[in-house]
Amino acid sequence: MKSTSLPIIQIIGLPGSGKTTLGKKLSSFFKLPIHYIGTYRARFPATVEGEADAWVILYRDLSRRKWANCILETTGLNSRERFLRDAFPYSKIVTIKLMAQRKILYERIGKKKKSDRGGDWLFSDDYRDKYEFVRKMFKHFRDLPSEIEIDTTRLTPQEVFTNLIPLLNKYNRD
Repeated sequence: MKSTSLPIIQIIGLPGSGKTTLGKKLSSFFKLPIHYIGTYRARFPATVEGEADAWVILYRDLSRRKWANCILETTGLNSRERFLRDAFPYSKIVTIKLMAQRKILYERIGKKKKSDRGGDWLFSDDYRDKYEFVRKMFKHFRDLPSEIEIDTTRLTPQEVFTNLIPLLNKYNRD
């Protein structure tokens, strides 16, 4: 499948679900850029206005790509992320939801470098680190809609990738 035929690929998941790993594999395979929503948010102050500015810049970048041919990596729990699903038809965006058991998410977070576990990471002032975010948001995440769901609990990153490629074929716009 050519990357020019793909819609926006949005990968959502809680910390430790495998979003970054899958995003990198897909990016390499399809030669697509990845937009990390957290990176956009980190460029601006942690205020309502700062977050709005981050989303304006992201939307501008997506518009330059004609709203296709890229990968978005995010938790899926922000209302501005849901805007993408509401604003675009089925053919323009495909959401891949990576899930795992809570215990597995905690284990994977624990294997990350200490700096990547959430010391400076703030989804909002309500979560001091990724462990707390998973604990509080696990039940909410299960209810998020997606076109493709993959439980990564017992799968290697390569198995997740291998299982996903045939599922993405039906979103080919050629």
